[in-house]
Amino acid sequence: MPHNRKKNIKTIFSSLDKQIKSEEKDMMISFYDFLTRVTEHPYLTLRNIFQIFSDMIYHYTIEKDEYENDPENINYKTINCDKLLVEGTDTPFFADLPLANRIIRLADSFKEGSQQNKIYVFVGPPGSGKSTFLNNLLHKFEEYIQSSQGLYYEAVWRIDPRKLGNTFHTQIKDALVDYYDKYDLKNFATNELLEVPCPSHDHPILMIPKNQRKELLEKVLPEKEKSKIFHKKEYEWIFQKSPCTICESIYEALNHRLKSSADLFDMLYVKRFVFNRRLAYGISVYNPGDREPKRFIRTNEALQKELGYIFKDSNAVQYLFSKYAKTNNGVYVIMDVKGYNLDRFMNLHGIISEGTHKIEDVEENINSLFFTIMNPQDKEKIEDYESFKDRIREINVNYILNSDEEVKIYCNAFGDQIKQRFLPGVIDNFAKIIISSRLNCDSKTIGDWIKDPKKYQKYSDENLLLLKLSIYNNKIPTWLSDEDRNNFDKNIRRRIVSESDLEGRSGISGRESLIIFNEFYNEQRKKFQDNEESKKYILITMDHIKEYFDKHKDYSEKIPKGFIDSLIRLYDYDIMQQIKEALFHQNEERISKDIQNYLFALNYDTGEKLTSPYTNEAIEVNDNFYNSIEQYLFTNDIKEEDRIKIRKEIAAKFTVSIQDMALNGMQIAKTVIYKDLYNSYIKNLRENIFQPFLKYTSFENAIKDFETEKFDVYDNRTKEQVEYLIKNLMEKFDYSLEGARQVCLYAIHKKTSV
Repeated sequence: MPHNRKKNIKTIFSSLDKQIKSEEKDMMISFYDFLTRVTEHPYLTLRNIFQIFSDMIYHYTIEKDEYENDPENINYKTINCDKLLVEGTDTPFFADLPLANRIIRLADSFKEGSQQNKIYVFVGPPGSGKSTFLNNLLHKFEEYIQSSQGLYYEAVWRIDPRKLGNTFHTQIKDALVDYYDKYDLKNFATNELLEVPCPSHDHPILMIPKNQRKELLEKVLPEKEKSKIFHKKEYEWIFQKSPCTICESIYEALNHRLKSSADLFDMLYVKRFVFNRRLAYGISVYNPGDREPKRFIRTNEALQKELGYIFKDSNAVQYLFSKYAKTNNGVYVIMDVKGYNLDRFMNLHGIISEGTHKIEDVEENINSLFFTIMNPQDKEKIEDYESFKDRIREINVNYILNSDEEVKIYCNAFGDQIKQRFLPGVIDNFAKIIISSRLNCDSKTIGDWIKDPKKYQKYSDENLLLLKLSIYNNKIPTWLSDEDRNNFDKNIRRRIVSESDLEGRSGISGRESLIIFNEFYNEQRKKFQDNEESKKYILITMDHIKEYFDKHKDYSEKIPKGFIDSLIRLYDYDIMQQIKEALFHQNEERISKDIQNYLFALNYDTGEKLTSPYTNEAIEVNDNFYNSIEQYLFTNDIKEEDRIKIRKEIAAKFTVSIQDMALNGMQIAKTVIYKDLYNSYIKNLRENIFQPFLKYTSFENAIKDFETEKFDVYDNRTKEQVEYLIKNLMEKFDYSLEGARQVCLYAIHKKTSV
């Protein structure tokens, strides 16, 4: 290797070494420096495991309250959990809105002082992704703890034997060095100091005697922060908790032998508590097949001997701790209550109830966050333990009840490109069909709210499951009547949202959903490949979905009766609103010219070719000319003789208006007849804008021929309408060119008139 290259590599490692040492130095600070940090950042430095876990959840979630200023708001929020459960994970977990709100409520409960003496059980049916959910949650917690926002502290004693009139016992010191070198740990016995980590990872503030903590914080905290720290329940632990027996005994031994508290706290240091699941440091995860370790009680014989030598008393500090200490003030996780985990779960009963347990004659505090996952059927194993029920907080992780998240699962499994093979909204409807199998058809709450569900048969199914899904997704459908919208009060909202806890426990599972979608998608791809005529229009429609479920009775039997047909009706309604909006453009100039040309032409005979003096546009007076404008002026069922009669009446009124215009210099747009026709044009254009196109095959053919040479043969008005329609569908509703063309043909063929 060339000399310069070797020198550069050494320089790189030298720089890296300085950085690593700098980071290590920053990880160990004196207790006094720590109190300075408390003064500067009290909420960041004074956190226990429950508070920091809550902060982590809020750090990785994005909230948006859809009804923030609504007096009927029930604090059910639109929450995005992608940063928490999707981004940067090996296996993404997609949380629907009901689960996202449960997660936020869980985070809030951690700061309400109710977190103690609980085990948090994530319950859900097989295939709901419980394990993935919890693994991703723990992964993000590890990541958060290592970030600047996730600062979490633990106490370390660095005992100076010289201040106790003592020195290290050389033989024991050598044994300590050998012990730590053997296990590749940091050499605690350096610089003549004996470093004794708290095996229970106690927060440094707990080293202050309980009766002196408030007085200390009174002097340390800024005035504006005292009220929150002293009076909020989430900070009660600061004034109520005791340190572990090892730290307490070290404090007592030092206090007995030192002249001042200052000398004592000179030996108290603080370091960052950094979690490492693989080393079970701060996070311990047990699977059903993991055997219990043979050694329940842990110690460090070399360190124990040195402590006995320094304090001249082998019983002054008993360095004994259990396996639970490693995750004390951390997270203890049981994955599935079966196998060896059943005993682990039962053994937690006493610990959770009392918060302590015995290590020989020594009492050990346990203040961990206990999580487990469980299938519903496994709950039977603990139902006989009455006292256990009060210690369990259930969080349901059910099958997804939101089509957006279900589609994300499909895209994660098969790639985002699958969405490009569907007309907009169609893949979401496939997901809704799957989700419908997970819903309860009977809802007393909706029955109490919607007295006449039949009035919504155009927009929803007979059980109003589509309405319920919208509410779960924090959306109120536009098709609800004003009466029902006004009756959608806090009580109804809260009752409907609470029903989501009971849904998604059965039906088509997440795994089964992927199998069905894959089968359907591949079936459509093969169909398009085999059918030459369909290659031009290869996007998947609702007709393809209905055909598939009609053919696969084993799947359709799991879907509520009539749901797919209702979903198609709602889809037809939605696309018609899109087409109407795409066609309707309140182009005042174009509408004005149409009306001026129409008024001018009424006084001339059919077949005449004219130039309007008002618009300077060429006009050929014929049925096509009249129909192109009268379709927006009159109702469709008007008879031809009545149409001619109305033309004559309008012509007579306009003749009077011409005289007024000549006498008073009035503009045509200011006349009463013009204004009446303009308002009628706008009103009917909105309501019946698509109906005329259903009558003429030329419009359908123009859509098919759009952006081909054949398109040039159509009249200017038809071309203008088709261009405007397709352009707006693409720009406003995210259709591709082919998708816009196909959805128009779909609407024409179905004779949709919603």
